[in-house]
Amino acid sequence: MTITVYGIKNCNTMKKAFDKLNALGKAYEFFDYKKQLLTLDEFGEFVTLFGDKVINKQGLTYRKLDDDAKAVLGSGDVSAMYEIVKTNQSMIKRPIILGGAKPVIGFDDVEYEQVFG
Repeated sequence: MTITVYGIKNCNTMKKAFDKLNALGKAYEFFDYKKQLLTLDEFGEFVTLFGDKVINKQGLTYRKLDDDAKAVLGSGDVSAMYEIVKTNQSMIKRPIILGGAKPVIGFDDVEYEQVFG
């Protein structure tokens, strides 16, 4: 199965993930949130796999949202969440990696060794 890395190229966490995958000799495709739009189905898969971890609540994009939008993002209503996220994809936690031994969100050196090593 092809490994797909979802994220933003100039993010420090993404750089760590790319470096680790390259060091492990893993080929991957990159889905750039700045150049491509996730579909509702793709976003729904992320929510199914990772729950509320999909939303990066530490990021500036999320923190700038009003309380109503934050409530929607915590609601679990994938369609309503997607309506907010599709214009602000930078609030999705990075990276999300599908196609390895198991789906991965974020960066953890030890986990990458286990999943992709």
